[in-house]
Amino acid sequence: MELNDMMKQRWTLLALCLLVLAGGKALANPADCVECHASEVAEWSRSQHAVAMAEATPESVAGDFSGARYEDPDLAVQFLQKDGQFLIHTREGDDKREWAVRYTFGVYPLQQYLLDIGDGRLQAFNIAWDTRAKAEGGQRWFRLDEPGQNRPGDAMHWTGIYQNWNNQCADCHSTGLERHYDPVEDRYHTQWQHVAVSCTACHDAALDHASAQRSGDFLAAGVQLAAVGAWLVSEGKRPPRLQGAKSGSEQVATCGQCHSLRTSLTDSAGGQVHNQFSLSRLDQPLYYSDGRVREEVFVLGSFEQSKMFQAGVVCSDCHNPHTGKLKIEGNAVCAQCHNAGDYDTPDHHHHPRNSDGAQCVSCHMPEATFMRIDDRREHSFMVPRPDVSRESGSPDVCLACHTDQDRAWSVETVESWYPDLYQPDTWHHVQQRNLTETLAYLEDEREPALRRATLLEQHGEALAAGHAAVLARLAKSSHAVIRESAYRVLRHGNMSQARELAENGLADDSLAVRLEAFESMVWSGILPDPERWGEVQREYEHYVDMQSDLPAGNVLKARYLMAGDYVYKAEQQLNRALAKDPGYVPATILLTDILRSGDRNLEAVRAIDQTLEHSPDEPQLIHLRGLIRVRLQDYPAALADLERAYELTPGQWLFGYRYAVALFQLDQKDRARQVTQALLQRYPDNAQLRALMNHL
Repeated sequence: MELNDMMKQRWTLLALCLLVLAGGKALANPADCVECHASEVAEWSRSQHAVAMAEATPESVAGDFSGARYEDPDLAVQFLQKDGQFLIHTREGDDKREWAVRYTFGVYPLQQYLLDIGDGRLQAFNIAWDTRAKAEGGQRWFRLDEPGQNRPGDAMHWTGIYQNWNNQCADCHSTGLERHYDPVEDRYHTQWQHVAVSCTACHDAALDHASAQRSGDFLAAGVQLAAVGAWLVSEGKRPPRLQGAKSGSEQVATCGQCHSLRTSLTDSAGGQVHNQFSLSRLDQPLYYSDGRVREEVFVLGSFEQSKMFQAGVVCSDCHNPHTGKLKIEGNAVCAQCHNAGDYDTPDHHHHPRNSDGAQCVSCHMPEATFMRIDDRREHSFMVPRPDVSRESGSPDVCLACHTDQDRAWSVETVESWYPDLYQPDTWHHVQQRNLTETLAYLEDEREPALRRATLLEQHGEALAAGHAAVLARLAKSSHAVIRESAYRVLRHGNMSQARELAENGLADDSLAVRLEAFESMVWSGILPDPERWGEVQREYEHYVDMQSDLPAGNVLKARYLMAGDYVYKAEQQLNRALAKDPGYVPATILLTDILRSGDRNLEAVRAIDQTLEHSPDEPQLIHLRGLIRVRLQDYPAALADLERAYELTPGQWLFGYRYAVALFQLDQKDRARQVTQALLQRYPDNAQLRALMNHL
């Protein structure tokens, strides 16, 4: 049998399985594509995308289910296979359960297993199989969280909301997924088109394209994803240059819909970042202050900061889009654009040729480990700056190899190689600038849009209060991420004055921008005219309903209800949020607003106390409790709270200011003066602090 015929037969069988899984819905799958795209389908079949999720079968399950055990002081597990099923026996305290594995999740370097806990919920079990070779430490069961860290009933326990497949993982590991969360019944009716990541995950019109081809017509398989133009290699100080047309933004946005930390804005399948998805900003603790990845934020937020992204580099310039692997191994992938004679040499990297230190990725794409064993590379391609790493707390790339040295050594060594390198021009330095310098950065089109959007939100209150003209200009930016942030910060100002600007956002082409403009009006208690903006209102209500399976969604819904003066229903939503996650701080803050407005201050204190049991030393709540206790005239406890919140947030001037004001009002002027003087050393231009000092 010819290879193509064998592949057609294989994918025809797979197509029947996929049709069953999708409830008989017609869809584009590899069997539809292989006739014309045999090589691409063959490459995809060897990728991790093809096995991102699969039914639990002997072919898909990598873990040892022959009776293998895992035990720690809190958990005992046995993995068995019986009557064609893969079973997991668990014992946590007195609770003993047997679970049937429904699906495998991922393949390398680890594989997790999805278990059905009812109400349509699939949960990712916290004991995973290490699929690496035994010589690399693999072929073992290991725990993803710390023993004793998450107990049954906790939001982060494997049965909790933050380990739920439907809302945390599903739309990236499967194709054409719709969650179908029912907020009334609090259950899911989740469906997908393909169980794993298949052709239509990227080529959303692939089925229509295939049908048209069979009819002798032509229809594009979706947005244009192919890279165009060609890169000319750098010459000396002249950087690589793009020859020909610049690739569109669609490829990066399409890959980024999964390779990013983002919020889904609609339950319809597919979509792109900065439209149907809102990308997380570069804030701490997700990122270090120098822009390096800190938490599990994946790739896109890192890449969008890079000079490569600014220049028009797209994912497929380095990666084969169907295998997911590098097009060329080692330094050769970088030498496609960066002249090896200038860069792949000891004169540049100062290491012996072919050593680990001579690899471009060692310095420009350092690794960070997630999920215990999954090493992932930085994609911001930053120049190593040990001086900035020392200030920001990010890992020093030199010390990753030179473990016998310290930061002082790496700072001195790199400076000796590049004497002009240490300039105060990094993202870390930008965030330390005063507001006037910040305004110039915000409107500089040469700077990365994601950084400008992040900075815009960091200075949101000051901009909304005194720089409406700047916000209006940024709201017209060509970058949706900046427009989205501009409308987000409107809520900090006087919405009655900014209403016209907010309504401009309701007509934006990007769903992310429309929803943010609508939400800013909601936060300000102003609902747009339903006759004029009814469609945007329906989009927002769909978004809120979809998100209300999580505490954050309940808070959004509560704010929306409060804008319509449905305060009792809003309180119910916030109690639902805290039932799902008793330590969810935003829900408690909004709940205390409702309670205090009804003069239910003792209830507000109890609500804060209950949340602090799960989120101890949370400065916002401690500060808020102090303010409430001032109103209750419980002054010793109030001062203790305000002082504690001030100590926990030395970089938050407002907490210190309010603590100093309370001290002054309670006739403790010496202590008030000490606190204010300390704050003025950090914030010498703060008008409110200076005014307070004059009173003292």
